[in-house]
Formats: sequence, structure tokens, C-alpha cells
Amino acid sequence: MAIRDDDFRNFVRGDEKAFEAIFNEYYKTLVSYSMRHGLEQMEAEDVVIEMFHHVWQIRQEIESPAALHTLLYTATRNRSLNVLRNLQNRKRLLEENYRPEEEEEPRDYVAEEEMSRLLDEAVAQLTGQCKVVVTDLLKGKSLQEIADEMGVSVNTVKTYKARAIDALKDLLRDSPYLLLTILIRIVK
Repeated sequence: MAIRDDDFRNFVRGDEKAFEAIFNEYYKTLVSYSMRHGLEQMEAEDVVIEMFHHVWQIRQEIESPAALHTLLYTATRNRSLNVLRNLQNRKRLLEENYRPEEEEEPRDYVAEEEMSRLLDEAVAQLTGQCKVVVTDLLKGKSLQEIADEMGVSVNTVKTYKARAIDALKDLLRDSPYLLLTILIRIVK
């Protein structure tokens, strides 16, 4: 797999067709590569979409097709390992904090209401399709259902989702618990 010089130069200039050519060339291979690091297919697809989003943002800093090739694999591996570690930590925390229903402490409805209000405010600040995608994910809809309703591909929905996650990370940087709560609900 080699990136053509023309595609690389156009990609760095911001040509979306060149980006699409590179994306199509690498996507399936990188998803498989991510899955070899222990992720399920949907998680691996999300990792690759987010990684491509990041690479697009820093494209002007990439010096050569070989550097881009290396970056695609390195970034995919690193993001895959981070996601896997986070999933394992989340599972461990859930297991450590699990209490049978009869031992459950009284709920703090005021705190839950405040969290819900903050969540609504953060989602309201998202723009256009990103807002639609996050709202539908929070309602429990699948990526396929959202794509069908919007009349776009699942990959397009994943791109909106990645953009929304980046925006939410920025909007909620002072509320890490709320950010984690949202991410658990929309990153499936």
C-alpha cells in the first residue's frame, strides 16, 4: 500500500477527493489492524474514523507520503490501545462499584437533574448534523438507524459523531464526570 505523490500533495492542500482516496485505500486495513489490538469491529471503526479526523486536522504538518503511512498505523495502534485500556478500566470500575439493588444508596435526584441540564446545554451548543447525531445516540438509536433517517452513509454519521465528541470534549473539559457519562452513552 503506497500513497501516490499526487494524492499526498492534494491531501496536504485540503483536497477532499485526495483525502477520500487515501481513506478508501487504508480504511479496511486499519480497522483490521485495530481489531488485532483487541477491539470489536464497531470500536475499531470508531478509532479509525477518529484517527482520520485527527490526521486531516494536522495534514499540513505531514512531510511525506511515507510519513503519512507511518502516522496512520502508529495513530491507529495508539488510539486502539488507549480505547482498550479505557474499556478495561471502565469495566473494572463498574465491577468494583456494583452493588445489588437492595444495598443501593438513595439516589441524588438533584445532582442527576443538574447533570441532565448540563448535558442538554452542551448538546445544544453542537452544530447542525453533529447535534442531530448525538441527540439520536442519546435516545438509543443505532448508527444505521441514524444514517437511514438522515439519508447518509454510516461512515458519514461516524464522522459527525467524531466531530461531536471532539466538540463535547472541549465544551465539557471542566466537567470530566459529565463528559465520561456522555461518552459512555454515545461511544458504543
